[in-house]
Amino acid sequence: MAARLAQQGITDVVILERADDLGGTWRDNRYPGCACDVPSHLYSLSFAPKPDWSRDFATAQEIWDYLRDCARRFGLLDRIVLGADVVDARWAGDHWSVAAADGREWTAAALVLAVGGLHVTKRPDIPGLGSFAGPILHTADWPADDGLTGARVAIIGTGASAVQLVPALAARVEALTVFQRSASWIVPRHDRSWSPQRQRRYARMPWTARLARWATYARLEVRVLGFGRWDRARQVAEARSLAHLAAAVPDPTVREALTPRYALGCKRVLLSDDYWPTFAEPHVTLVTEPIQAVEPTGIRTRDGVLHQVGAIVLATGFDPAGSYSRMTIVGLGERTLSEAWTRGRATHLGIAVAGFPELYLLLGPNTALGHNSVLLQIETAIDHVLDALRRADRSGPHVVTQAAQARFGRWVRRRTRQTVWASGCDSWYLDEQGRNVTLWPASTVRYRLQARRSRDRDYRRA
Repeated sequence: MAARLAQQGITDVVILERADDLGGTWRDNRYPGCACDVPSHLYSLSFAPKPDWSRDFATAQEIWDYLRDCARRFGLLDRIVLGADVVDARWAGDHWSVAAADGREWTAAALVLAVGGLHVTKRPDIPGLGSFAGPILHTADWPADDGLTGARVAIIGTGASAVQLVPALAARVEALTVFQRSASWIVPRHDRSWSPQRQRRYARMPWTARLARWATYARLEVRVLGFGRWDRARQVAEARSLAHLAAAVPDPTVREALTPRYALGCKRVLLSDDYWPTFAEPHVTLVTEPIQAVEPTGIRTRDGVLHQVGAIVLATGFDPAGSYSRMTIVGLGERTLSEAWTRGRATHLGIAVAGFPELYLLLGPNTALGHNSVLLQIETAIDHVLDALRRADRSGPHVVTQAAQARFGRWVRRRTRQTVWASGCDSWYLDEQGRNVTLWPASTVRYRLQARRSRDRDYRRA
C-alpha cells in the first residue's frame, strides 16, 4: 500500500508497526522448514518482481528479505514507526485519531488496517498444559536455538505449519510423536531449486519472468473450479492425493489414519513432498486418540496412555479475528468495530465497513483464497483504496453504504453455499455460526471486477 502511494507521489504516510522490524508473518514464523505454499512467481508484488528466487517455493527467510528490500527500494524505511502497538483508533469528524499503547498519538485523513490474520496465535485449552516440565514452543514464536536436537518431541496439530515442521524436526530428534485431530488433504509440492541460468534469464529478459508468472497464475486459477460444485475436478485432485499417500506410507494402519474423511478443499489443502513419507520412519509416531491432559512428563490421551516427551510444539495456528479484536476502533456514533461485528464480520468487499469513514482493510474478511496467491487480492484491494483516497481528496471523507455492505454479505452467503466449504467439515474458514468469513468464494477475476464496479456507487459522504 505504502509503495503504491509512493509511486503516485503521496509521501504524507506513516506506517505503524507493532514489532521491532517489518515482515509480519514472515518475520514471526521462524520454525524449521518454514516456507511459502504459493509458487514464488506469484509471491511477489506485480510492480516489484524478483527474478532471483532460490526455488519454486520460497523459504520464510527469503520472503522476509524480499519485503525488507521492497521497503528500501520504495523509500519506506523512514516512514515506518517500529514498536507502535496501536490499541485505539477513533473517527473524529473529519480524521482518524490513532493511539499506541505507549501513549504516542497520530492523526490521519484515512486509516488502512493491513494487520493480516496470521499473527495472533491460537493456543489449545488443554488441561494441565501449564504443568509440563519441559519447554513448550509455538510455531509462530520459535527461538533461535530451540534445543530440540536429540530430544523426544511432541507436535500438536497437523495443519500448514506442521506439514513443514514435521519432516524438518524428524531429521534431528530422537523421537517425534504427532498428535492428529483430523487428517489433512495433501498434494505433492514438487519443489525445485532455480538454476543460476534461470535467474539470469529472468533478470536480463523480464518478459520471460512475466510470462512464467502468468502461466503459473492460469494454472492455479483454474483450480477454483474444484472448490465449487464441480465434483469431477475435486475427485481428480483427491485421487492424486491418495496416490501420493499410498506411495509414501506402506503401513496400512498408519495410511488409514492419515486418510482424510471430508471433501478436499473444505479445509485448507496442504502442499508437501515429504510430510507423509516421514511417518514411515521408525522414530516417528502418529497418535489419533484425543488428548485428555498434559502432565509434567508428557501427554495423556483418552485411552489412558501417557506419551512421555521432553518438549511440546504447538502447531495450532492463529486466531483470524484476533488481529482486529485486540484494538478498539470507534466509528460514527461512537460505535466500535467489535459492536458492529457482533453478528459477524460484515464488510463490503472485505475492504470497507459501514459506519467507519475512510477506514480500509487489506486482506480483510472474505478476501483470502484457497486456490491462488492472496497477493492478487491484496493488490486489487489496494487499487480500490487508492481510488477511494482520490475521491476523498476531491470531495471529502466517504463511507460505504449499509445497503452495499448487506448486498455483498448476501452474495457471499449465496456463493458459499455452492462451494465445498459448505460441505460440513469443521474449518477455521468458518465463524462460530458456521458462516464463511475468511475466503473469497469465486475467482480472482471476479473480485477485481466487483472492486472496480463498486468504486463510487457504493459510497456516500460521511
